[in-house]
Amino acid sequence: MEEEKIVKIAKPGKPWKIESFHRDFESADALRNKLMRIWKADEAHKGMQVKIHYITGRSQYAVKTRLHPDFEIKKEVKSGKKNRKSRKGDSNKRKADVDEASI
Repeated sequence: MEEEKIVKIAKPGKPWKIESFHRDFESADALRNKLMRIWKADEAHKGMQVKIHYITGRSQYAVKTRLHPDFEIKKEVKSGKKNRKSRKGDSNKRKADVDEASI
């Protein structure tokens, strides 16, 4: 009996903003720790994330930040459907102008 393999495709997430570039990991880590300390003390920055990403082609470290998607205010999305009454319009417009006496 063959087992079915379930492949999960990762959805693209919210993009990260590059704060700065550094030549060595220590300076990038110092900035990351500083940002984390500032955000921990302030409620306005709740849900912020920071990471260090190594860029191979440039041989540099990038410090990236973003607001976690769970902490964003989500807008209510309206459905594109209209109710039947608004689609129907005036029923007099659809009637044919035929004089019954002429038939």
